[in-house]
Amino acid sequence: MSESFKVLEVSCPFCGETENINIPVAIFSQKKFGTVKIQVPVNAVCPEHQFIVFVDTKGVIRGYEKIDIQMALATTETDREVQRRISLRNLIQIFGIYGIFSLIHAKVFNYTSYIIKNENFEYNEELLNMIGDMILPESRRGKKTIYLLDSPSLNKLNIKDKKALIMDTQQHIFQTPWNVKMKFEEGILKRALEIIDEQDQLTLLQQDIRRLINEVNHTTYILQDRKDIYEDELIEQLSKDLKIKAINNYRLNLIKEYIRRNISEEIASKIKSRVGEFLSII
Repeated sequence: MSESFKVLEVSCPFCGETENINIPVAIFSQKKFGTVKIQVPVNAVCPEHQFIVFVDTKGVIRGYEKIDIQMALATTETDREVQRRISLRNLIQIFGIYGIFSLIHAKVFNYTSYIIKNENFEYNEELLNMIGDMILPESRRGKKTIYLLDSPSLNKLNIKDKKALIMDTQQHIFQTPWNVKMKFEEGILKRALEIIDEQDQLTLLQQDIRRLINEVNHTTYILQDRKDIYEDELIEQLSKDLKIKAINNYRLNLIKEYIRRNISEEIASKIKSRVGEFLSII
C-alpha cells in the first residue's frame, strides 16, 4: 500500500525561496514526539542551501535551522554505489548532515541511539557501532549504543527512553534528548570533510573529540579537591593551565555535559553559575 503524504510549504532560511515538500503523514501521528526535525537537502527547495525544518505533530512548521556545510559527492557514482562503501560521506548521504551531527553527539556524550531502518538499509548494528567507536579514544570504545529497529509502522513504535536519540534512515529525527545547537559537531565535521582520504577524516574527528576530552579530564582534576567553582573562574583556570584561548560558555557547557553523562553528576554539579545563583535569590 502506498504511503500517504502531507504537503508542507517550506521557505529556505538563507534566501527565502519557497517550495512544497512531501512529508509522510505517519510522522505526525506520533504525539509522543513534540517536534520532528526534517532535513531539507540542496535542490529540494533551492539549489544552494540545506537546512532543518522543525515541524510539530499537527504538521505546523515551528522554525528552521541553517546548515552551512556543503558536501559534494562524485557525480559519476550512483547512490547505490556510494552507499555500498562505508565511509563518512556515504553515511552523510544516508542520514543527512544533521543526522550525522546527532549521531556524533550521541556517541560522544553517551546517549543511546535508535535508528528505524527501511527495507533497503544494508548495514547492521555491529558495523555502525564500530564506525562510532572509531571517533572515540580507545578507553571509550566497545560499548554498544546504536540500535536498529525494524518497524513497518511508526504507530507501532514503542520507545520509552526519553534520553535517547530516535531517528530513521529517511533523514527524519524524532527525538533529541539535548537542547544544545550542533556547533561542535558542525565544526569538526566541516574540518574532516576538507580532507580527501576517508580514514584521515575519521582520524581528524577523533583528534578533535580527544581535545575536548582532554579539557574534560583537566576540569575533573581541578574539581576533585574543590567543593565548587564558578564558571568564569573555571574558564580562566582551564585557559591558563592548558595554554589555550579563553573557552567560551558553549564549550564549557559541552564539558559539563560530558562530565555529567560519562563521569559523574556530582562532579558536574560543582560547576556553579553566578547568574543562576543571582536569579535564585531574587
